[in-house]
Amino acid sequence: MAPKHDHEHKHDRSLTQVVNTSENASRAVSFARSTLGSLSAGKVWLHRAPKGEFEIKGALTKEEEVALVLHFSPENGSLLPKGLHGLSEGKPEVLATVATKLKTLPKDLAALEGAEFREPESCWAVPIAYMGRIVGHIKISADGSKLVPDQKASEEIKRSPDLFES
Repeated sequence: MAPKHDHEHKHDRSLTQVVNTSENASRAVSFARSTLGSLSAGKVWLHRAPKGEFEIKGALTKEEEVALVLHFSPENGSLLPKGLHGLSEGKPEVLATVATKLKTLPKDLAALEGAEFREPESCWAVPIAYMGRIVGHIKISADGSKLVPDQKASEEIKRSPDLFES
């Protein structure tokens, strides 16, 4: 019988107990905090979510790899918290507004105290906040020592016809 999810065969569950320690979680949080200041503005793109919501996303990168994806309001370009989606397709000039904001955002972001373990990817997801709202997650390796690039966002960027370079 085939696995229910494609990722089930990729993850060795025996490793979970080895990496699931408070020390590794703390290392991941510390690494995320030290990474925030070195992030650069990446691409901004348009995306239609599965339920039809219109999204404007912006990538913060480290060494050309997508480290953090942020969602913005298509109406005015404001940074949205996780779970809140735009209501309309917005205006074309909003992409330029988002690209400009993306350049200054890293200094205003904060890694929260704590991390969630993501088993399929075998990494820690550290919540990132802006003005008291969680706006994204940075993924850090299971041992807390390196950034795990956002592959889903990288693929979305490759497929997106509507890109705006920062």
